[in-house]
Amino acid sequence: MRIRSRYPEHLEYTSTTDWDGATGAHAKTGEGRELVLDTPPTYGGRGQGLCPDELFITSVIGCLNNTFLDFQRRFRLELISLHLEGRATVEFDSEGYKIVGIRVTGEVVVGPDEYDVGERCIELMKRYCHVYRSVSKCIPFEFDISLREATEEEVQPAQALD
Repeated sequence: MRIRSRYPEHLEYTSTTDWDGATGAHAKTGEGRELVLDTPPTYGGRGQGLCPDELFITSVIGCLNNTFLDFQRRFRLELISLHLEGRATVEFDSEGYKIVGIRVTGEVVVGPDEYDVGERCIELMKRYCHVYRSVSKCIPFEFDISLREATEEEVQPAQALD
């Protein structure tokens, strides 16, 4: 069965880079956001910007994060905190470097009696994150994301904002 999206069916994202005259580049997205890329010192660079590998793993966990939040809003899940960490393992073989695995860990803390909805949001996050879906067939992933309901102390400050 074909799932109908509430978002556009076709999107394109663009980015440009211009060499910085040394070991990196200035990057600019199609939306005009800028960032600095650089080669890590391990590879003879200055390390004064994001390494593309750092940007890649940040993109993976950023997409997982935003996908979780989309479902959190849809289900009106009381979310206390969402923390994700990503680790991309890179190895050298006889032909060059390659990402050989990605591990995503973290913790999701939800409001009282929200455990089942939080669990569902984690499942849907993994199912619908398009960056994960795009690369998981060629890079093995491992997930270790814990989920728990908040203690009374954790809930009180969040309720005070209402």
